[in-house]
Amino acid sequence: APRTKEQLIALLRDEGERYAQWLETLPDALLAEPMVMPAGITPSTKSRFEMLLGVKEHEMHHRAQLMLMQRMVGLVPHLTREMEARIAAMQANKATA
Repeated sequence: APRTKEQLIALLRDEGERYAQWLETLPDALLAEPMVMPAGITPSTKSRFEMLLGVKEHEMHHRAQLMLMQRMVGLVPHLTREMEARIAAMQANKATA
């Protein structure tokens, strides 16, 4: 179903939080269990924890793609804008101190 920007942001935030809460319930022993990869994959085993980290790595990959696309069309990604604002505020505070 089509969603608004606000609905998408809320969905991502809510589902991300739900996933994080589920991860917190997993015992360390379960996360340490080795998982055997299909033939030809290196490394041949990974821990369950490493496999679950793959979800975050996948998210980071797509986030980087979006930031690159923003830059390609002349936009400044929000994280860069926020960092630039913090730097400007620090410089302004130094100038008045």
